[in-house]
Amino acid sequence: MKITVEILRKVSLLLFFIAFMACSSEDGQDVSGAKEEFSGDVAGVGTISASKDFDTVSGTKITAAGTTVMTLQGTDNSGKGFMLRFTTYNGPGTYDLGFANIANSATYIGGVAVGQQYSTAYQGTSGKITVTADDGKRIEGTFEFVGKVNNTSASMTVTNGKFKVNLQ
Repeated sequence: MKITVEILRKVSLLLFFIAFMACSSEDGQDVSGAKEEFSGDVAGVGTISASKDFDTVSGTKITAAGTTVMTLQGTDNSGKGFMLRFTTYNGPGTYDLGFANIANSATYIGGVAVGQQYSTAYQGTSGKITVTADDGKRIEGTFEFVGKVNNTSASMTVTNGKFKVNLQ
């Protein structure tokens, strides 16, 4: 019995590695050679930049019941970055941000602790996201905003934001 369990374990491990190695290195990745990136200038902090080469850059677009939701995120290896969310996405154009436009939001992620996320989902915030290109596989554009920490007056201004993200 012990030998059978050991053989099954080794066969399972071998099948896992074969399946892993059989996946193309291009699966789910940008095959056009275009670099994915996410960056912006944060007042008092400096430029925060993430690229697919070293950090986390991701984008998803989901359409259901006639509504398209888009979420884009770029964080560097220290955990700082940006998240953009559109719940009224309908293609290239400009999307206003702020408490009056809560369906769309932008967040500067300054860290993982409470009080380090500055979002346009709160009163006293503003901004815009401009999508310049969307071919269904890749989205590009710019953003700028003033985000706040919930229930505080702490705010952060982000300018010169840009993104180039492959959609999953």
